[in-house]
Amino acid sequence: MDNMFVQELDGRPLTLADMPGMMALQYGHFTAMQVRQRQVKGLRLHLERLAGSSRQLFGCRVPEQHIIDCLHRITEEQESCSIRVNIFTTAFGQTNIREKDLHVLITKTPVVEPASRPLSVKTARFKRLLPEIKHGGIVSGILAYRRKAMAAGFDDVLYVDEQQHISEGSIWNVGFYDGKSIVLPATPALPGIMVQLLSDSLWNHGVAVIHRNISLSQLHEYKNVFYTNSVNHRGMITQIDQHMFDNNQDTLSDILERAYDAVPWDNL
Repeated sequence: MDNMFVQELDGRPLTLADMPGMMALQYGHFTAMQVRQRQVKGLRLHLERLAGSSRQLFGCRVPEQHIIDCLHRITEEQESCSIRVNIFTTAFGQTNIREKDLHVLITKTPVVEPASRPLSVKTARFKRLLPEIKHGGIVSGILAYRRKAMAAGFDDVLYVDEQQHISEGSIWNVGFYDGKSIVLPATPALPGIMVQLLSDSLWNHGVAVIHRNISLSQLHEYKNVFYTNSVNHRGMITQIDQHMFDNNQDTLSDILERAYDAVPWDNL
């Protein structure tokens, strides 16, 4: 249903009494996924992301089975939806955070379909704190820099570091195509689940995936650019600042589509 919005905390319906604790969501991390017929691609990577981020932020983690049980509870049989899993704590003032101090908030919303329109993006110099973690503070960069990019007539923002090396977009990873290989920025960025799944699948299909620094001065070396996140597996970018890319993106789009289709679905 289009107006679907359900939240459950630690495997039970969220109540008004829980609202004060929701202020602590920024003291945590999350992962987002698209569910189709109660299946998701890359479930193992999502669980590994949650476990690794918890260990780094809190020194402990929520048992994996508890997260799986929470996902199973909130997704009805044969259901398609969008899911966001937040792990957070209200015990951020404690010296030692324990497993029992961690909470799992799962939000279920309607399905989001991949975007069909290519993006034009404007670069901004920005470096996220703990870029390897999908944490609550990510929102500050999204709101500030994307708003400025849109005010300048672009659709979104693409981050670069002090050396003008490209890292990532506001809520997506970026990849480049030179006509033969896929090139991903080596500059620190959030390792998105989708780009990880595509990378493994591309290699299996004989398409090399290379990680190296990509500077703004090297844009002319690439034919096409694409972006990925939990919703999009072959979103296209036609413009970075004033540099325009080849509008014929069928070859790259087909390569990414085949790689995505080959990724198996995991049952929740």
